[in-house]
Amino acid sequence: MKTSLTTLAAALFMTFTASAANVIDIDTPALDNTVQKVYSVYCPFCYKYEKSVTPNLIKNLPASAKFQAICLENKGELGIESCEVLAAADTISHKKYKQAKMAMYAAIHDKKLKNVKGSKAVKGELAAIGLKAAGISQAEFESALNSSKAQEKLAYDRTIALTIAKLKGIPAIVVGGNKMIDTSTITSLANLDETIKNNL
Repeated sequence: MKTSLTTLAAALFMTFTASAANVIDIDTPALDNTVQKVYSVYCPFCYKYEKSVTPNLIKNLPASAKFQAICLENKGELGIESCEVLAAADTISHKKYKQAKMAMYAAIHDKKLKNVKGSKAVKGELAAIGLKAAGISQAEFESALNSSKAQEKLAYDRTIALTIAKLKGIPAIVVGGNKMIDTSTITSLANLDETIKNNL
């Protein structure tokens, strides 16, 4: 009987351990009640997260929590312009931000356009795709990009995006500003929700 109970306890412990997502303390500023996702439109895993994980994550956040998407400029030949388009679009409306982002993801990963990726990437082509999808004119883009809100967003993202991405790659999910969830240890969407809530 004793052996059976010991075996059962060990099995339960192993199950719990296997289902627990790993959280890593990182050297970035603390932010109360904030969940951040570091991504790039050049990252195929980020695209998958955008479609199947992120909507659920945002929906299930506690009411007091804030969500921030952090754009990584240092990935992809046109990474800087993709982040500029997204920062500018988000100052106009979140809908336009999402339209621009999904169009750029699709151009790179679904359509595999040669003029936005690799040695044949042409400066301005990825931005043009995002702006067209969001219905933003060049003049509107330039005005939004030069706004203090967009410039502050770009500056903030630069301060932490690369630091976080170097640790475990992207997409990266950070809770409270300085606790990164090791996405490779997430076992389910429910497990992700629970890990976030436990670390806010």
